[in-house]
Amino acid sequence: MLINWDSLPKVQGMRAGSSRGGICGDKISAVRVETSPDADFDGKTHWHDNEQLLVMISGMVRLRIDDKEIEAHAGDMVFFPPGAHHAAIGVGPQGAVYYEIFAPARPDQLPGWVGASVLRFDKR
Repeated sequence: MLINWDSLPKVQGMRAGSSRGGICGDKISAVRVETSPDADFDGKTHWHDNEQLLVMISGMVRLRIDDKEIEAHAGDMVFFPPGAHHAAIGVGPQGAVYYEIFAPARPDQLPGWVGASVLRFDKR
C-alpha cells in the first residue's frame, strides 16, 4: 500500500511550529513531522514503552536521548529504545522533516484519537 502523506489530515505537532500526519496498522505506526525553524522547544523529555525510529528526510534536528545530545541530518536514522528519555530540542535554519516509526503501534498519534496518550513526561 502506497501512503500519500499529502492526502492525510495534518494536526499540530508536540510544539508550536510543527505539524504531523500519521498512519497506524495493527502492529506499527508512522508519523511524518514537519517543523519550522522558529518552532518553540521547551527541552522537556518524555518516554514510552514503544520502540521508535526517527528517519530524517530534510533539514536537521537536535535530540536529547537520556544524557546525550545528537544532531540528526537528512538521511540519518535514530533508534530510541523503549524507556529512553528523549526530546527534540531544536532544528536547523531550514527546519526539519522526518518520520517517526513506532512499534507497537501508537494510535494516540492519529487525529481524532480520544484515548489516553502513551507519553510520560519528565519533570524539568
